[in-house]
Formats: sequence, structure tokens, C-alpha cells
Amino acid sequence: MKSVKRYALSVELILVFLVSCTKDPGTPSGDLNGVYSGTYTQTGAANDFSYVKLVFVGSNFSGESTDTIRSVCNGSYQITGDSINFKNFCSTPDPELLLAGKYKMTSAGDSLYFKRDSPPDTMQYTELFSLKSQ
Repeated sequence: MKSVKRYALSVELILVFLVSCTKDPGTPSGDLNGVYSGTYTQTGAANDFSYVKLVFVGSNFSGESTDTIRSVCNGSYQITGDSINFKNFCSTPDPELLLAGKYKMTSAGDSLYFKRDSPPDTMQYTELFSLKSQ
């Protein structure tokens, strides 16, 4: 009877270990709350560069950019898996804004990275936000 209990306990410990190891440490989850600053870079068919500052409070964001005619609006965001989706509250069309739609998101320490490639049927470009917590 003792060997059955030990076996069951061993199986439970292994399951707990496996479940705890499944989260990708490079993928943030939940609210990002805080102020982040860094750069926005677009390369490819169209090139652009800007310094940006983003503020996350709960599920909302706001921000500012310099050195570009495109601005950062205010709105809401939602994190799903390794993606972040931004919804703007401005009446400005999304293509005229720096931060709109869905990006792949990763993190490292106090830094965040949002990356998006253009859709295949358009002019090819890559957008990258490199941000550090303030």
C-alpha cells in the first residue's frame, strides 16, 4: 500500500512540475501597467523611425511619438497568448497611427517588444517596438 501512495505522489509531483514549466517566460500576460519608452522602427518597402513613450493602465493605453508624422492614439489592448491587439479610440484611421491592430509580443526583463510583418498581399515591411520600463 505504501508503494502505491508513493507512486501516486510521484506522479502528482511530476504533473505539477510539467504544468508549471509550460508558461513561456518571454510572454507577458495580464495587464502591462506602467510607463515604457523606446523606439519604433519600420523597415522594408516603407521606412520609418520614432522615439515613443507608452503608458499602460489596466487594459488601456496612451502614448506619444516624435520624429514621425504618425502618432500614438489612446485606446485599449488585449493580450492573448504571445499576441497583443490594440484598439484605438481616436477617429484617425488605423493606418495613420503607429500603434494599431495585432502584434507578436515578447519580453525580457523590464523590456517589451512588439513586432508585426505586413500582410503578404501588400508592400513588404516589418514594424518593431523596442520598449523599456521606466
